[in-house]
Amino acid sequence: MMPSKLFLEKAAKIEKTINFENDSPTTCYMGGATPPEHMGMTIAEFANNPDKAVDTTIAYMNEINKLAPLDCVNVANGGFINVILTTLWLSRIKMPGRELPENSLWQVDEKKVMADEDYDLVINQGYPALQQKILPTVLDMKELGAFMEYNQKFGQINAEKYIEAGYPNVNAGAFSPPFEILCGARSMSQFFMDCYKIPEKVKAAQDAMMPSIIENMLNVVKASGGKACWVGGWRGASALVSPKIWDKLVWPYMKEMGMALIENGIRPCFHLDQNWDRDMERFLEIPEKMSIVNLDGMTDMRRARKILGEHTALMGDVPPQLLATGTPEQVYDYVTRLINDIGFKGLFVTPGCDAPANAKFENMVAMFKAAKEYK
Repeated sequence: MMPSKLFLEKAAKIEKTINFENDSPTTCYMGGATPPEHMGMTIAEFANNPDKAVDTTIAYMNEINKLAPLDCVNVANGGFINVILTTLWLSRIKMPGRELPENSLWQVDEKKVMADEDYDLVINQGYPALQQKILPTVLDMKELGAFMEYNQKFGQINAEKYIEAGYPNVNAGAFSPPFEILCGARSMSQFFMDCYKIPEKVKAAQDAMMPSIIENMLNVVKASGGKACWVGGWRGASALVSPKIWDKLVWPYMKEMGMALIENGIRPCFHLDQNWDRDMERFLEIPEKMSIVNLDGMTDMRRARKILGEHTALMGDVPPQLLATGTPEQVYDYVTRLINDIGFKGLFVTPGCDAPANAKFENMVAMFKAAKEYK
């Protein structure tokens, strides 16, 4: 389909924002579980029906857009959240309307599903061998097949729905570095112990995983024609691991994924949950004006701007708790003060990590309205 002139202008603004050439703050929707309550449906109905997930998300965005124009969407919702999260973490996901009540949010049921000897399996046979062993224990393989079949049939159709609605997608995929995958498969407490007791084996396993991770990442993003890709960091945050572990087992792999994307004409969007203050300057190692650092409210965004300057675009960081419990005036004030302090060049205004399921609609509007009305 032929995108509208407005869509193309918004898509160009994404690139301009990464290059610090935007002439106003860029408003970016993110709220994977936010639409159902406002749109009058249960989370179970929304989460377990991919067509409804897409259509309801776009309808919710349209309601915001009437009051506060949206420039783009961080990650376009396509349903099958349990399959996506399981492949990111190798952990079972409990779903509303199945293992959980209909209006509960999906939950990661993290347990040790990767045995000690599986490190050798990865080292000797690669990451696909580990996936083939573990995935059937944490995911219904029929549902994985349904996910793949659905994307083949409806992936392009859903992408065109966002295009028709006028919302370019920043990130065409979401991928985890090996630290995060192993942490989910081993469980956080066990994996952190591994990092101290057998760091060389952990490193060897991560090295063995990288070729498959990068190949899959590039194939997915290229097939979608995407311009950027989400590289996630959660348990590898500076606040959670020692500098020695971070330097050895976290950053080299995130950087390698980022560089692989850049070398293929794709922008990495480093999605950083938790506090990354200690090592923010390391993102200066990524080529200038080629990436986005997406913060969740726990990392000091003002300090990040001082360190990164115009080297890296920033995305964030309106706190989810403010969107859920604050007033529109408080949200508007937060966004205005944030832009005052760090400037609008190279800034995507979006919820910190993700808008929560109980975010007030009027607060979502206030967030984007503050950005659009900023002078």
